[in-house]
Amino acid sequence: MNKTIRFGAAGIAMFAALGMGSVAQAQDSATADATAEVLSALTLDNDGGSLDFGTMVVSGGGVVTLDADGTLVCSDPDIICSGTTGVAGFTVTGTANNAVTINLPTGSVELRHPSFTPATAAEHAIELSAFTSSENGGSGPEVTLDGAGTATFDVGGTITLDGTEDAGQFDGTFDVSVEYS
Repeated sequence: MNKTIRFGAAGIAMFAALGMGSVAQAQDSATADATAEVLSALTLDNDGGSLDFGTMVVSGGGVVTLDADGTLVCSDPDIICSGTTGVAGFTVTGTANNAVTINLPTGSVELRHPSFTPATAAEHAIELSAFTSSENGGSGPEVTLDGAGTATFDVGGTITLDGTEDAGQFDGTFDVSVEYS
């Protein structure tokens, strides 16, 4: 009978030990890391340069393109281009070594003659469109900020002339923005 009690007591002890293992696992815990990266606000400055297509003599319609690298394409026989041209230059500042997307206008912008009125738009407006950046990447214009947190880029575009423009200076503005990629 002594052996039966021993086996019974051993069985109860073993059952209790197994039960305790299950209870200990149900109360186990783990930890996880949490992170948050804060980036400096981006600033975008025009370096004082404007998109300048130079001087043109226009006797008919056509297009003139000023590429972001400063190359002027003026091949229409009804337009003679001369004078000094220049691309619009920008500097973006933010957190070092981060990629930044450049947002260029997707539509057109009007360059207007000082005598512009809606009734005389044909003679007093030139369409500026097809904006390009010196940093046109595979998926779009993007720059990577250097170790100091800065990058530069230039912007070009295309003007469309219909041949009826009055002589004079045509002016307008366009918006460029940046955001972290």
